[in-house]
Amino acid sequence: MKIRGEMFWTDRWTGSSAFLLPLEARGLYREMLTQAWQRGAQLPNDPTAIQRAVGATPEEWARAWPLVRPYWRVDGDWLVNDTQRAFYLKAQAFRDGQRVRGRRGNIIRWGKDNA
Repeated sequence: MKIRGEMFWTDRWTGSSAFLLPLEARGLYREMLTQAWQRGAQLPNDPTAIQRAVGATPEEWARAWPLVRPYWRVDGDWLVNDTQRAFYLKAQAFRDGQRVRGRRGNIIRWGKDNA
């Protein structure tokens, strides 16, 4: 089950070193974070696939990726942003806890688990 809402803390963002990137690189970084969130906080380690996913032209990618690269780490076949990964895991844990609490409440209220 996907986590549909992206966790985005504006105070962390405006205080981060990535916020100081030039606008084009900052836009690429944010688009990559959004695309990664939709894929379980990871992107395929494939520049062409990422360019397609974020809608970057080859020229935009060539200018911005060298500035954005330091914020991503290769993990096998994937690129991950460690800060995002930590928030994603917290969101998963929260979602899973809510699911368990919902089932318990359903059993208490209706005497059965309708899941």
